Amino acid sequence: MKLRMPELPPATLLAALGSYNLLPAIVFLPTRRRCDEAASEAALSRRATADERREARRDFMRSTVSQHPEIRAHRHWDTIIRSGVASHHAGHMPAWKLVIEKLMSAGLLDAIFATTTVAAGVDFPARTVVVTCADRRSASGWQSLTASELQQMTGRAGRRGKDRVGFIVAAPGPHQNPQSITELLRAPPDDLESRFRATYTSLLNLLDAFGSFAQVRRIAEQSFAHRNLLPRIHELQSLRDENEKHISEALEHARIKVPVSAVRGLERLASAR
Repeated sequence: MKLRMPELPPATLLAALGSYNLLPAIVFLPTRRRCDEAASEAALSRRATADERREARRDFMRSTVSQHPEIRAHRHWDTIIRSGVASHHAGHMPAWKLVIEKLMSAGLLDAIFATTTVAAGVDFPARTVVVTCADRRSASGWQSLTASELQQMTGRAGRRGKDRVGFIVAAPGPHQNPQSITELLRAPPDDLESRFRATYTSLLNLLDAFGSFAQVRRIAEQSFAHRNLLPRIHELQSLRDENEKHISEALEHARIKVPVSAVRGLERLASAR
């Protein structure tokens, strides 16, 4: 059941994580707006540090401006340098997201407030993953997290070469459901299903790119969709062999000397009439 508890103030959450040596952390929030708000709130409440990491952040950001001048106008520019926290979601510029990812990978950030889409799109290290909701916002409304989505999120916990284990924290929030989170963590991964469909358009595009149907077929046979269909392909091949055996026996019984290969495709001709 959902707790309907208010969300912890971002600064309070980070202070608690810091007291248990659980930083840096990725804090998953349900919406882009909430990620940006949380980063701003945390920055206002956290004490500005004057350590080497702050200067390293400043130097890195300044060096990046020469390649991506558009990031200098970002409203979270000072937030990152001063407090070492940031937001990350699909609404930010690609160059800005790249900066955030590099800062996190370099160990220069204490926390990133992110949406669930980050889990599948990037790979940067964190000691702890904080899950604040059992639902996610989608184009069709609120939807419950799947086992695979949660496993992608929690799989970001633990830095290779630095942490022996990663930590997962289920924090309170209006969309939190600890029982659902527990069940999803114990559940097996969802089955993967290929979205590839061999339409006329896709086949024509492949033929145009590779020039021969044989090459297109080799490419198709290397696809994940073909791998998923292999059991069904083998089943149909066995059925075909069995049918050809029955046809051969019927032809022999009728004393008709026609090879089975001669009647292949007749069923397709009959259905096309």
